[in-house]
Amino acid sequence: MKLLVLDLSKANDPRQKTELLEQLHHALFHIGFLYIKNHGVDSNTISNLNSLLPTLFNQPPEAKAALSKMNSPHFLGYSGYAEETTLGVKDLREQFDFATELPVIYDPNASQNHSSDFSKLYWRLRGPNQWPSEDLVPGFCKAYTEYHDALQDLSYRFVHLVEEAFGVRVGTFDSFFSRPTSVDEVVHNQIVPPQHRIKLVKYPPSQASGGNLASQGVGAHKDSSGWLTFLYQVGQEEGLEVLDANGTWIAAPPIDGTFVVNFGNAFEAATEGAILATIHRVKAPRSISNPRYSIPFFQGLPLDITVSEIQSYIPLSVRKLRHDSQKTMNEKVSNFLDPRWDNLGESQLRKWIRSHEDCARKWYGDETTEFYLQ
Repeated sequence: MKLLVLDLSKANDPRQKTELLEQLHHALFHIGFLYIKNHGVDSNTISNLNSLLPTLFNQPPEAKAALSKMNSPHFLGYSGYAEETTLGVKDLREQFDFATELPVIYDPNASQNHSSDFSKLYWRLRGPNQWPSEDLVPGFCKAYTEYHDALQDLSYRFVHLVEEAFGVRVGTFDSFFSRPTSVDEVVHNQIVPPQHRIKLVKYPPSQASGGNLASQGVGAHKDSSGWLTFLYQVGQEEGLEVLDANGTWIAAPPIDGTFVVNFGNAFEAATEGAILATIHRVKAPRSISNPRYSIPFFQGLPLDITVSEIQSYIPLSVRKLRHDSQKTMNEKVSNFLDPRWDNLGESQLRKWIRSHEDCARKWYGDETTEFYLQ
C-alpha cells in the first residue's frame, strides 16, 4: 500500500480536478489514508500553534494538573504521561484535549419540545474547554481558535470533494455540520452544531520510556472521534504507521506542508465497510533527546445522529462495495458500534469512558461506567 499525496490546488482547475477526484476515489476505497498539500491553511496559522507546544507542555506540574481531564465531564483537558489507554494498554504520551468552544447542552430534566433530547447522557460530552493561563502560555487561546477555525473550514471543503468522488450531489452531507449565524443560536439551542475535537500530543523521547524503541506511543486503533481526521505532524520525528491489507505496518513520515487525512469509524460504518477506517498506531520517538509533537483534528458529527440515518445519504452502489479483504488480524480494533445501539453519541460516550475510566467514574458513576466497559 502506498499513501498518496493529493494536491488540493487541482480542485481549482477543471482540467486537473478529474485527476484529483480519481486519486481521492482510489484512496477512499482502497487505502483509507492519504496526505494533502496546497490545502489552503495559512502556514502562519499552523506555525503560531506549533510554536506554543513546548511552552504548553513545559508548564509547571501544578499548572497542568489544574487543567486535568478529571475536572471535566466533557473529557476535555490535560492527560499526563500514560494516563490514556488503547486496547487496555497505557499510551506513552501526554496530551491536551480541546474542542469547539460550546456551552453545556446536557439537561437531565430537558423537555421534549426540541428536536433533540438533551436529557440523553451522551450530550454531557459537549461543553467548554479548560484553557491554560495567558500568563503561562501567552497567545494560546487565539492561536488555537484560529487553527481550529481553519481546520474546520478545510474539513468542510474536503467533505465536498469526497462527495464528488462518491458521485453524489455536492452538499449532501452539509446537514451534518449545521453552522450557526450568531452566538445566540448556539446559546439558545436553536442550532446544535457538532463539536470538533483537537488533541495536542507530546510523545516523549525514547529515553523517557526506558529506551524501548518499540514502545507504544499510541496503540493500534481506528479513529472513533469523528467523521474525518486531519493530522499535522510537527517537525521530522517519525512514528506514525499504517496497517496495510496484508497486515504489514508501513511508515507515514512527516512531509512538509501536508496534513495526513484518514477516515473515521463512523465513515466506515456508514458505508458498510466500503470506505476504510484504516488501523494505525504511533511508536515512541527514536530520538533519545527530541520529543514528537502532533496535532490531530477530529471532524465531529451530531451526537444524536444514527449510522442508519447517515447510511440513507450514502448511495447503495457505494455501500455494496465492502472490501472483505480489509478485515485484519485485529478485528477488535474496529469494534465501533455496539449491538445495543445505532447511535453515534452512545459510541462516543463508550469510547471516552473506556479511554479514561477514572474520569468516567467521577462524572458518570460506577454503574454507567461498568455498562460501557462491557
